[in-house]
Amino acid sequence: MIKGKEVINNNQFRDLLICTMWPSTINYASGILARKVGHDMWISGIVSVLTVLPFLFLMIYIGRNFPDKTIVEYSSELLGRLLGKVLGLILTLYFFLNASSSISMYIQHLTGFLLPKTPFLVVAALHVFVIFYLVWNGPEVIARTAIFAFGFGIIFFILVFMASLAEINMDRIMPFFDLGVMPVLKSSIEADTFVGITPLLVAMILPMVSNPKKAFASASSGLFIGGFFFIFYFVAELMVMGPQVVAIMRIPSMDFVRSIQITQYLHRFESFMVALWYWSIMIQAGIYSYCSYKAFMQTTGIKKKSPYIVIPFGLMIMILTYLIGKDDVLFLNLREHLWKYFAVPIDFGVPLILFSALGLKKLTPKSK
Repeated sequence: MIKGKEVINNNQFRDLLICTMWPSTINYASGILARKVGHDMWISGIVSVLTVLPFLFLMIYIGRNFPDKTIVEYSSELLGRLLGKVLGLILTLYFFLNASSSISMYIQHLTGFLLPKTPFLVVAALHVFVIFYLVWNGPEVIARTAIFAFGFGIIFFILVFMASLAEINMDRIMPFFDLGVMPVLKSSIEADTFVGITPLLVAMILPMVSNPKKAFASASSGLFIGGFFFIFYFVAELMVMGPQVVAIMRIPSMDFVRSIQITQYLHRFESFMVALWYWSIMIQAGIYSYCSYKAFMQTTGIKKKSPYIVIPFGLMIMILTYLIGKDDVLFLNLREHLWKYFAVPIDFGVPLILFSALGLKKLTPKSK
């Protein structure tokens, strides 16, 4: 192990992935999927999780061939220096955009439901400050915080289950495959735009994991637990509100929490639920921002952490968040209609390209 290397244990690694799987997915994906396949949206969620699993395995397999190196570092060995730099730049921008999207979703929750009179930019500035405080302190701090976020996530879903139990109607999720199998499979691409980044995230943080031999077990358990969280939420939304109601809402998750009858007895229950949800979406935005920052550092060859890089990164992400998140309709159209055209090729194309390059490298005889 490299001296001074940042290390996270396998449980922290698992919890980190769980926290990136569910918070933004329950936020926007349920409405998008309900508009595509109605009450089969939870099946699309299952398909998306199973689709991500083999790519997760690919990235861990590739990473084990280059110990202590991130995807940005070993891509230069597999693709050549120029293409490696291009891929590093693509990953920098891609993680940056996903971090901004995650931050936008949280701020829209606050300004749209809880703090409607607070300017978007004020909330954005405060949240970005917290995110980049995490970035400055590094992945070890983010991973330790993820343990608490996972615990709060469990409480969140227990409360959702208990509060919605009296209003569950199984008929609202039946019949299965009402529109056919192919629409469900196609709509899973929409869910992939929320969770498909996981293999690339793993490829960035794998060198920090204390026991790489158990990395796939930790990563797959994180994938399945996080997947279970958002699929459970999809099912609960459907059984309480029905697919027609979910489909007409921009952020069904908030309306769902407000609709359950416990709010008659516990006022401002949704504020408490947002507080529990916040920890996970903070971790999501924090680790995406860190990966963008790290990819930039490795692509440009900058070795030393500097506030002169972190602060401009924070300012740029705040500006981008304001540009794409201030207009709710613009952001929804971006996530629902445009995101998949660049997210899916990056999420699944990059692992396949690198795996093919590794295969060619192993097949090519070494010159003596």
